[in-house]
Amino acid sequence: MKNRYALVVGGTGMLKDVCHWLIEQEYHVYVIGRDQTKLKKLEQEATQPENLHGISVDYQNSTNLSNELSNLFESNGIPDIVVSWIHSTAPQALPLIKDMISKQDLSTDWRLIHIQGSARFFEKENTPVPENCLYRRVYLGFILENNLSRWLTHNEISDGVIHAITTDNNETIVGTLEPWDMRP
Repeated sequence: MKNRYALVVGGTGMLKDVCHWLIEQEYHVYVIGRDQTKLKKLEQEATQPENLHGISVDYQNSTNLSNELSNLFESNGIPDIVVSWIHSTAPQALPLIKDMISKQDLSTDWRLIHIQGSARFFEKENTPVPENCLYRRVYLGFILENNLSRWLTHNEISDGVIHAITTDNNETIVGTLEPWDMRP
């Protein structure tokens, strides 16, 4: 039986705890990050550092991303789960990842946890996915406290994404999105 593995895009910041949790769930975790220092720190903090692997690449560069993913998929096959927080400055990154996985193996199911900002909830964009992809969307909202609002902390975001993974709902909202005019 092959080792289960996860690919996390944007895992050195707000998704750091998700990476550590996935390791505790016995995944080998491959983290795409642009900052080598943050990747090294993430590896050093892991309880099982042998199961956390940093991939230093700027996902805005499609050629470099494609090369890194080709190497990863050739060595490991397709990931069991992809957790993706990709900035809007790289609109081609997620389609590239999905296309490369679908070219590898259409017979094996995999999950995509697509994390998006709060405004995306109201756009309800269509995100095409391969037939073997179990697509889950996570929206990051805000917190209302004492009639004031604030953005989510990294811990709250990670906890919400972990909840989304474990409950496997089609959509998860972390925090709240209403009332919209109260957002920070």
